[in-house]
Amino acid sequence: MAESADSGMAIAVPTNGRSGSERLFLTSLFTGMVIWLGLSLGLSGLFSGMGDAGTWTVRLLPWVALAISALALTRVFSEVGGGLKFFGNRFRAHAIGWLIIAAILLFIAIAGQPLQSVFDLLGKSGKIIVRFCGEHGYFWAACAILIALGLLAIGVRDPSVAAPGRMERTFVQKLTAKVAAIPMALVAIGVFTGGTLWTVVFSFTNSKLLPVTKWVGFDQYIRLWGESRWIISIKNLAIYGVCSLVLSLVIGFILAALLDQKIRFENTFRTILLYPFALSFIVTGLVWQWVLNPDFGVQQVVRSLGWSNFVFDPLYDQNIVIFGILIAGLWQGTGFIMCLMLAGLRGIDEDIWKAARVDGIPMWRTYIFVVLPMMRPVLITTLVIIASGIVRLYDLVVAQTSGGPGIASEVPAKYVYDKMFLGQNLAQGFAASTMMLLSVFIILVPWAYLEFGGGKNKND
Repeated sequence: MAESADSGMAIAVPTNGRSGSERLFLTSLFTGMVIWLGLSLGLSGLFSGMGDAGTWTVRLLPWVALAISALALTRVFSEVGGGLKFFGNRFRAHAIGWLIIAAILLFIAIAGQPLQSVFDLLGKSGKIIVRFCGEHGYFWAACAILIALGLLAIGVRDPSVAAPGRMERTFVQKLTAKVAAIPMALVAIGVFTGGTLWTVVFSFTNSKLLPVTKWVGFDQYIRLWGESRWIISIKNLAIYGVCSLVLSLVIGFILAALLDQKIRFENTFRTILLYPFALSFIVTGLVWQWVLNPDFGVQQVVRSLGWSNFVFDPLYDQNIVIFGILIAGLWQGTGFIMCLMLAGLRGIDEDIWKAARVDGIPMWRTYIFVVLPMMRPVLITTLVIIASGIVRLYDLVVAQTSGGPGIASEVPAKYVYDKMFLGQNLAQGFAASTMMLLSVFIILVPWAYLEFGGGKNKND
């Protein structure tokens, strides 16, 4: 327990038990909001088989959570010990704001229908507001009132004596960030998460031109892995991915190490090496399609110099066509990787290089055993960028070979596009997309555990 020295008034502040009451208040309040959201999005159908009992359950379930939150709030008041003080309260302005929100919701819920003609001036938005408040205004007004009372309860504490509790951190310190994150959260939940779940669900159907709910189990996946075109796509992506990952890192780091020697015309060389990254993949693919063309590209130029038996036509050889695409990808992306590596190298303290030279450590050992471990954040960022480009490989293939010769240069992204839009087989495309997503999770989850979970356990 702690006491405030302000005007001799003692305010009980249970530094150990306060967080428990506030945690219960917030947990119950947010649980009620989540239950309301779930029921509004269609989960109320789970109770439809219960008849009238199910109807009352749907209506009362969110309010039960709010009732528990109100009981927890009484505990917060009792722990503070000062009662409900409005004047002189630190969070009076915040509480007034929440009470105004509650009053607006209640006003629209009560007078929305009689004043419908007034709200019609807002067009469709006015109708949505009236309908929303008529169905849910009382619930959200109750939530706003509880938040206002909670802020008044903790606003009598002396901040110099008591550290900020959960309610203060949630509704005062972090509220701006939480409100600003709402659009991003809605996009993430509605577009990314919702779109991903939609893709996975309809991969188990027999959807063709349009999505249908005719379930066929794992038939699409069995058909997918029995198709040679998909197998070739996976092999090509694996070859391209491994080679691109290794060569981009190695070449990019070597170029960065060379530029880090403070050579003359460094800015010029850096601009020249980075310039291909400014081009689109389509332009890059078309340029390298011309460069690798045996009739007027590299092969023809070398033959015109006297080597008449020289052969270099990777885009026309089924066995090495993926390496022709790899050349174009490396040409475009290596300069960007070089810039990332160069930024990491420029962040290394100069004293480390001096110490290595004094100790007689060879430069290559300094780079491998000293510099690279210190560049771990840069390397992780670079790996993520390269990996995302590998999974999205599509433009280069279309611009250079269109998947040929035959289907020798097919990749999963092109397979998905062709199945969904050209073959009018949505379910097959969804199944391929799901397999690509699964492969990302297989790599991402262990890495996230080792990066965050493993390190946390070590620290513990």
